[in-house]
Amino acid sequence: MSCPPEPATFRLLDALVGWDESEVQGIVGLDDINGLTLQPLANALSSQAISMAIPPAYLAKACDPCRWYLVSCCPPQSRLLLLDSCAPGWVPVRANRCAPDVLQCAGAIAVQGDRIAISDHGAGRVWVWRRGGAELAFAIAIANPGPLAWSRQLGLLVVDSDRLRLRRFDGSGAERPGAVRLPGSAERIAVDARHRLWLVTYDNDLFRIWRLNPDERQFLPAALADLLAAFPDTGLRHAQEHHFCLEDMVDGTPRLRCFDCHGRPSSVPHDVPREIYERQGQLLTLAIDSGIPRCRWHRVRLDAGVPARSKLEFSVSSHEEPNPPPQAPAQILEGDWQGFSGGRPNPADWSADAADPRDFVISQPPGRYLFVRIRMTGDGHCTPRLRRARIDMPRQTSFDQLPGVFADNPVAIDFGQRFMALFDSAVEDMDRVIERYPALLDTDGVPQELLPWLGSFLGVTMDSAWTSARRRAVIHALPGLFRKRGTPEGLSRALSLLLGADPAILEAALSRPWSATGSARLGNVRLFGRSSARLRLGSSGLGSAPVWSVGNPDLDPLIAQSFRFDVMLPSAPTPELRRQVSQMIESQKPAHTVARLRYGAGGLVVGIGTAVGIDTALVAQPPPVIGGSDGARLGRRTVLWSRNRTSGTPIQTGKASAVGIHTLVE
Repeated sequence: MSCPPEPATFRLLDALVGWDESEVQGIVGLDDINGLTLQPLANALSSQAISMAIPPAYLAKACDPCRWYLVSCCPPQSRLLLLDSCAPGWVPVRANRCAPDVLQCAGAIAVQGDRIAISDHGAGRVWVWRRGGAELAFAIAIANPGPLAWSRQLGLLVVDSDRLRLRRFDGSGAERPGAVRLPGSAERIAVDARHRLWLVTYDNDLFRIWRLNPDERQFLPAALADLLAAFPDTGLRHAQEHHFCLEDMVDGTPRLRCFDCHGRPSSVPHDVPREIYERQGQLLTLAIDSGIPRCRWHRVRLDAGVPARSKLEFSVSSHEEPNPPPQAPAQILEGDWQGFSGGRPNPADWSADAADPRDFVISQPPGRYLFVRIRMTGDGHCTPRLRRARIDMPRQTSFDQLPGVFADNPVAIDFGQRFMALFDSAVEDMDRVIERYPALLDTDGVPQELLPWLGSFLGVTMDSAWTSARRRAVIHALPGLFRKRGTPEGLSRALSLLLGADPAILEAALSRPWSATGSARLGNVRLFGRSSARLRLGSSGLGSAPVWSVGNPDLDPLIAQSFRFDVMLPSAPTPELRRQVSQMIESQKPAHTVARLRYGAGGLVVGIGTAVGIDTALVAQPPPVIGGSDGARLGRRTVLWSRNRTSGTPIQTGKASAVGIHTLVE
């Protein structure tokens, strides 16, 4: 039972509040937040039943519900095919001529947005394309890749069939730690809206269903009812290993199109698919108390899904007593509902709106208590789904604001209230959207699917490989980053959010080694050479100083090495992430400055200009290469190898060691 405020204005029926069930027949999901459904049959676990929630591995549904992707079976060579509901059949994806040619013998596909991932066990690769197949992003080497799926939190999930492991990869193809052991041979996998991973195994001619929650490390057995409640109906019918049928709606009429694994049209199978659900189900509630004597119950609103060839009926009946005596036999003969309870007080008292069963005004005499009857029907292959019911009371409409002449008789009052309720409901829905709009700006409470939309208001494009926690942290930090943009602190914070590690920023102007004679000490600092900084008549030697045409020569000691800084990171990220780091530095630094990006190479040189970062180890110095983009340049900070240098050994005090000036090793 719910605990409404005083006075109560509405009552909810759902899995969180409760359904106040009195009698239940053929309906399950009373404790499931996904809602009530018809009860699945005990022997319904088959490829057809599973395909209603998860397509076979060789099929994938795009974000557009009218588009499907298919990797054709082999032999011959596999192809990537696309089906649009408006097109007569499958067409090859040839946005890039190289895309279809790399496939040899593919067996699984997964689609997320414009990214397509294909498991090709013939090539021993997992191919990943961007832009709907127009650009090959990367390839992952796996000897025998199996089913795969995209997850917004975990990245790309790939089954390693030889090792019976589920491996994870980020958006650039780098493998993430934490492979999970599979409980059997994976037949297909999928991730639901709650980020739970579902696995279907097939061993010894037997299907089994498993579920892995986001915070768990082990698959747990699950039932078919749980699987069907976690995913919407895919529209797949007669799905087998080399044959499937797609059902869609055309002008309100169901259409069934069948294809083989090559995408060629085929005839509808003569065999009748095994039924999955019960055909009928009913739920009767206890008396729902309004707390108002002779209450005029107002409105019913349902959050429900009713597919084709199924029906949902929500009926109500009011009474002034909570336990009225039954006025009909317990089991009634009512058309197709023979054997179901008629409910109280009388089966003839139930009323519902046949025009729109999901939103209607209650037409019942006044009564403190309301009884509810929920009936579901289907064809055995689909089921209605009722997630929540809201019952408003007492009746209050804008009719009460009209002049009294409109309420001169009971018939006019009833008609006027029901008529004005139509407009009141539309205004109420708009008010509710306006009231809840500030919640969309709550970074912590907004659903993670809306985080990219929320970031677009602040000019941030979310990387698909970012976790929801990182996306929320970025949005939280954006106001502060805008205020500190162009400062070392702002750049350091931005890179920390992107990489998860704090960079070191060294400004060259702050580490100038020269000084003035008034405060200089011989051996510690060196003086700034005015004659060698720029050419000066009468003081500079010929060929020893550059010729500058701009600037004040007297300010050379102050502006030398100004507007230059180094960004040092502990380790070199992937090429894709390295490109993103460079772009972020260019976007965050002042336009007149010059930045240099440096990565830790696994060791350090002890001496002047040493940059000690995170996880620094004393190892052998890399071989110097003169020239090139990353090569060495002769100067004060360059250390050259000796001819008899010992390679592959850690740094040692003595022969073949690079030790700085006056360095003491203890």
